[in-house]
Amino acid sequence: MKKLSTLFVFITSLFAASNTEISDFYSQSIKSVFPNAKISIGKRQKVGDTGFESVVVEIETEGQKQEDILFTKDSIITPEIIDLKAKISYRQEYEREKFQKARQNFTKNAKSEAQKESMVIALGDKNKPAIYVFSDPECPYCRQHLANITEELKNYQVNYILTPVHGRSAFEKSALIYKESKKAKSDKEKIAILNKYYNPDIKNYPAISDDEVQAVFKLYEKYRSLGLSATPTIIK
Repeated sequence: MKKLSTLFVFITSLFAASNTEISDFYSQSIKSVFPNAKISIGKRQKVGDTGFESVVVEIETEGQKQEDILFTKDSIITPEIIDLKAKISYRQEYEREKFQKARQNFTKNAKSEAQKESMVIALGDKNKPAIYVFSDPECPYCRQHLANITEELKNYQVNYILTPVHGRSAFEKSALIYKESKKAKSDKEKIAILNKYYNPDIKNYPAISDDEVQAVFKLYEKYRSLGLSATPTIIK
């Protein structure tokens, strides 16, 4: 049975798009925008009993690497397969596993750095287990997290590290939070400052120097280099 299974995979691969065909297809669109992009083909494997293979495409542009997935059968290439009977989106499964792996790697790489971080908004009892929240004042999911901060402080000491993934205004608000929090005398005052700048309706806020904004950008760059890909990300 093992030999027959191996033969089946081999025969299926004969009729699927080749690595070269897939690479050439991707290159046409990507290199029109990023002429120096490098395209390579990673892992290929069967997708259940669909007759398709999943193919991981690895893309490197301007020193940044990312992966995408596609599915191939015969001369067909498709970005998604949905099995209605099994209620499975194979792309979503791939993205979920990829996201979980990225978070695990970030925790492994960044925990020691977070524990000694100086640019942090510390809240709560230092005797409780510490968690580190990488957050962005313009991120809607970060706002949801902040809305529940009182409950979280019952169990943890919460350390905010502001690493915006949005535009300049998010970096300006983060710099203002750091600046104003230095004068705060209590957790209540720090939370009020966070709420002020996380408020989506805030329009006007004090000017902040380029150096202070740049300090937040360097903080973001440091943790991005360690694998930060989304906010909020929480390390326990």
